[in-house]
Amino acid sequence: RSVGILGTYDNQSNKIKQRIMYYGLDKKFNLYLMSSKNSPKMNQILLFPEVSFIVYSLENPYDNSWEIEVEGKVSILKDEKEINAALIILKDRNPFANVTYESSIINQFNFIHLNPKIVKFSIYGKTLKGNPPYILQL
Repeated sequence: RSVGILGTYDNQSNKIKQRIMYYGLDKKFNLYLMSSKNSPKMNQILLFPEVSFIVYSLENPYDNSWEIEVEGKVSILKDEKEINAALIILKDRNPFANVTYESSIINQFNFIHLNPKIVKFSIYGKTLKGNPPYILQL
């Protein structure tokens, strides 16, 4: 199971903050995340919704290892149907989603949709040979 790293801007420190997060992904490269309400990352997202998200997978052999970088804008899901759909995508990928799904504590979390603008995909074996990443602009 891979996890991702979310990059947000913190206006109090004037720095980029990064956190490891579980994610869900649909067929259109939309990413779904969940976070406790009022967490520092939620406050940062609400002020500056432009974020980056990186997923990395170490493979054997190393040349098959890959990385996906997504740049886009996040929004907080409000609609119950959208939240439930995100929860289903996150279920079995995020242990908090499983607990939330089973115990109906949805109101303790924000569900986040990352709408991708740019998706970059790299395979390390190709990168080491000088090939640029595949870039998809949406």
